[in-house]
Amino acid sequence: MDRPGADNPLPPNWPHRTQSAFVPIGRLTWHLQVHASRKPSDRTIVLLHGTGASTHSWADLIEVLQEGACVLAIDLPGHGFTRGADPKNLTLPMMARDLHELFLEIELEKNVILVGHSAGAPLAIELAYQHSGLNNPAFQITQIIGLNPSLVPPPALYTTLLGPMVAPMATSGPMTSMIAFIASSTAMVNQLLDSTESKVSDQHRDYYRFLFSQPSHVQGSMGFMAGADLPSILARAKDLTIPISFLIGQRDSWVKENALKKIIEQYFPKAQITIWPGGHLLHEEQPLAAAKYIQAIALTNRETSAAPAYGRGK
Repeated sequence: MDRPGADNPLPPNWPHRTQSAFVPIGRLTWHLQVHASRKPSDRTIVLLHGTGASTHSWADLIEVLQEGACVLAIDLPGHGFTRGADPKNLTLPMMARDLHELFLEIELEKNVILVGHSAGAPLAIELAYQHSGLNNPAFQITQIIGLNPSLVPPPALYTTLLGPMVAPMATSGPMTSMIAFIASSTAMVNQLLDSTESKVSDQHRDYYRFLFSQPSHVQGSMGFMAGADLPSILARAKDLTIPISFLIGQRDSWVKENALKKIIEQYFPKAQITIWPGGHLLHEEQPLAAAKYIQAIALTNRETSAAPAYGRGK
């Protein structure tokens, strides 16, 4: 891993900037942040952000999480400061394969807990599917934790009208450059964040504004949206044997609670479901509580009442 020097592309105020490293593997140069465990541990908590986010999304959870595990936060391909992604390759299977190569390169601890927010959750599930077919793997995926997981198929309006438009736009340099310019000079990002029904801090809003001023980030975000194949994820759900827990925000207007619960109960009947009164970005508005929720599961291999009990159970 290469630590950034004077040419560090991260803004001076970027969270955990000193923990950043860049790992070139094939076509990609990954940006990741590694936080060592404060206690001897054989566990790594891997944090996978959602569409349009980056490592900054987890910044306020790190201190708690590294109390008993190594913590790895990653900018997914096409996002943040990870470079070299082809928008056409931002499918869940391809990104999962790329992540596995990264994990082998940096040699994770023996036991891995995958934590995915929004679109990061189906990516974690895809990674677990692929990993389960390996012989003598270098590490074990022991838990999956999904925060407001994007497991609900898009509405019919998206599928019939908007869906066919996203993929061509995702590969259009001029289009993404135009969107980045608009995002940096208008209130578009604030409106987008407000629509999550989460109370996002001014500092995190600044991080999002910076990200969406970068054409590569806009293009990667749209490519990730276009490449999602939720029916494939759900069709293989019965094959998943790893314990899985889902945290759902009651106010989430992007992934509706009732629709999501129906999907989980149908396809992941053994999953633990916890309900909180938060929006889509609940881990950013309630970072300490979210970190303790993750920690309670990751360090005990089960969901416990150590997590804040706003509302638990199905």
